[in-house]
Amino acid sequence: MSGSSFAPVAAHLPDIPSVLVDLPGHGGSRDIPWSSIADTASSVLATLPETVTTLAGVSLGAYVGLTMLALAPDRFQHALLSGLHPGDMPNPRLMRVMSYAMAPLVPRPFFAARNARAMGLQPEDIDTYVAGARQTRPLAFAHATCDVVDFSLPEGLERVSTRVLIAAGTKEHGTILEGQSKICAALPNARACRASGLGHAWPAQDTARFAALLHAHVEGRDWPAGVEPVSFAASA
Repeated sequence: MSGSSFAPVAAHLPDIPSVLVDLPGHGGSRDIPWSSIADTASSVLATLPETVTTLAGVSLGAYVGLTMLALAPDRFQHALLSGLHPGDMPNPRLMRVMSYAMAPLVPRPFFAARNARAMGLQPEDIDTYVAGARQTRPLAFAHATCDVVDFSLPEGLERVSTRVLIAAGTKEHGTILEGQSKICAALPNARACRASGLGHAWPAQDTARFAALLHAHVEGRDWPAGVEPVSFAASA
């Protein structure tokens, strides 16, 4: 819901400086109107300090992150993106209707807390999630979600030099799991992995595992237990 969602992950990496990003319409950027994924990617690129060399994004942040890589193919050394599909989402019309129907409920604390529990967030992290949800502009949520529904791989990914890891939870929607191979095929230096037994919100369900995976990806070390490589032949 906001950059604060990554605070529990950053806490596992105390010696590594982090910049937690609030996307337009969310958190401290709630008064900035949401325009599009591409415009948001450009704005984040213009805002981030040059010292930031690793990019991590989950769900909406992953779509923005992948677009950032296409816009600035040599900007980052490493990227970890989780929970995104390459396009052709099933039932797009229904998904758009649901986005607008849910949008007014998103900032309400009762709904946000119930949503956090349904996603399997740790009890100590629910208050942070609810606080972020309360700052979310309903219209920004609806517009951003519809942009995700209509997402397709951006042009220019073949020029990206970044080492990219495309992650997912094993309990993600099939569109995301099946799309990992297509996303990796579009990038020159990409791998894919899955977190066993976890769903779309797995970086919040198991922040320690996500932080360990991010650190291992940057350092070129073995991935933590419970994270397995994707066999594209088996996924086809």
